Amino acid sequence: MSGESLDEVDRAVRLRYMASVRISTVEAPLDRPALVDPAIRLLRRALALGLLGNSERVDRLDLELVRRIAQEASAAGIGQDAAVALLQGVSGPDRLAALIERLDDSLTESPLPDRELPELLRVFGREDLALLTGTSGVSLGRYVAGSRKWPDELATRIHWLALVLSDLAGAYNDFGARRWFERERTQLDGRSPRQVLGTEWDPASPDVERVRQLAASLAGVGSAT
Repeated sequence: MSGESLDEVDRAVRLRYMASVRISTVEAPLDRPALVDPAIRLLRRALALGLLGNSERVDRLDLELVRRIAQEASAAGIGQDAAVALLQGVSGPDRLAALIERLDDSLTESPLPDRELPELLRVFGREDLALLTGTSGVSLGRYVAGSRKWPDELATRIHWLALVLSDLAGAYNDFGARRWFERERTQLDGRSPRQVLGTEWDPASPDVERVRQLAASLAGVGSAT
């Protein structure tokens, strides 16, 4: 994404959008109960992290899609052992489920701010996202353009938000996801997720982890709209 201005990213997001996901067919062997949930979770994660950002409409969950995610992850330097095993072919549902979960775990631990930022901008406005991540719209533009290296703390916050959105995708559309951050929750002692985050928040803090767990509790099999 080096060389692009934030305005160019905004335009690209408006024109492209994240791949539309409405699963209508689940092909064997992913139609097994032990495989369908991890596979859909992996798909949501890959979309939120920008690994399939230019993909066509996704309406079929099959091994070809899982292997495409594995290939993109491997190209980004993530989960290469699991990705290679998936690309070489797997025998047995237990082994396949383990590899899908290993790849998902690797994605969870691997920030990709250059890819994740356009997906976040699809949900949040530029200034709103800057405020939410503790920076400014101008600074975001510099990081996108490659004129400034991503600080670790900012890359971690962007990744955290991408993971939360991947969990919310099972229950909400983009409008609903934005509202989710603003609504007060009994699980958060009457605060909204945004209030818990505040400004210079740490994804590893116990309070912020409670927000993440709340989002994760909503993740289930369904369609992202």
